[in-house]
Amino acid sequence: MMKSLFNKQSEPFVYHKYYLLLQEKWAVKMNSLSAGMSRRKLICALVLFTLLCSGYLIYILYTSLKKSPEKSQSVSYVSKIKSIN
Repeated sequence: MMKSLFNKQSEPFVYHKYYLLLQEKWAVKMNSLSAGMSRRKLICALVLFTLLCSGYLIYILYTSLKKSPEKSQSVSYVSKIKSIN
């Protein structure tokens, strides 16, 4: 069973034509936007993007793991289920 999971694919994976078209347009657009930038500016932009994304990720993790009793226990009581006769 496990050995079959690690076999090589016999046929190559074919991407959808819209995915390939979008990928090509994205690459051309990003190439034109960054064409005039120096290597130093590109590295600074990459570092800034990484810091912003990781900061946002840390903020989301902090807010989701923070213990706040007013948010975690919004229902103060549980009503009984009423039977229909």
